[in-house]
Amino acid sequence: MDNNIIDVTSYKVLPMPAVLKTANGQEIKYIRRDEVQRIMSVLEGRDRLMVEALWNTGGRISEVLELTSQAVNFDDGTITIRTLKKKKRLPKKGKDIKNEIMGLSLALKREPGSKIIQKKLKQAEKRLLLIEKEEPLPAYRTVPIRAELAGSIAAYCMKTGIKKNDRVFPITRIRAYQIISKAAEKTGIEKDRRHPHVFRHGFAVNAVLSGVPPMVLRRWMGHASIDTTLIYTEVLAQDTKGYLNKMKF
Repeated sequence: MDNNIIDVTSYKVLPMPAVLKTANGQEIKYIRRDEVQRIMSVLEGRDRLMVEALWNTGGRISEVLELTSQAVNFDDGTITIRTLKKKKRLPKKGKDIKNEIMGLSLALKREPGSKIIQKKLKQAEKRLLLIEKEEPLPAYRTVPIRAELAGSIAAYCMKTGIKKNDRVFPITRIRAYQIISKAAEKTGIEKDRRHPHVFRHGFAVNAVLSGVPPMVLRRWMGHASIDTTLIYTEVLAQDTKGYLNKMKF
């Protein structure tokens, strides 16, 4: 058999993963450990290390592609990731106008027929639309990593001559998508799960099933709200009989 061709029929068929959905009903596509191992088996060098970093950190592809060797603390086994998905924020002036709008809205409820309050409210809303939002302040999170991953990054950087401030994966998001999509296709992964973000979701599901507390997982994932993190805990509700067996009466 050609080394570049993967016999997908040789893989053990495992149960389909639990279905997870966002608050608005959109299904969350994630990947399992056995599938990650299959994908990594057809990759090598930089591409394999990139997938390993995605799977082991829960980072977004843009965050992982930005990593430098300096981001890895080889002494305490952690990696520092800059959280990139942050919304623009209102400056103080905008926040003041927003508070003014809230106050006027409450006043209008008490006096629904007041033309003066209605006029002031409309003026405040127009002023708010003119306020430009500011770029978010830089935010970083620290995620513990296995010694194997830290060692792999160190060895790769040494072999390729990557310096402290150089990116470990100096490729574009499109190129990363192409690499993962092609490898996933070779190993029989469904088309709608052949993209980098399934590793982030898979990391979260793996963490929940391994007993990582939601508040800890929230820090690792860089979620702005705990509600986003709690979505992943739904995998624990797929079969609850195991919890009953652990209870004492």
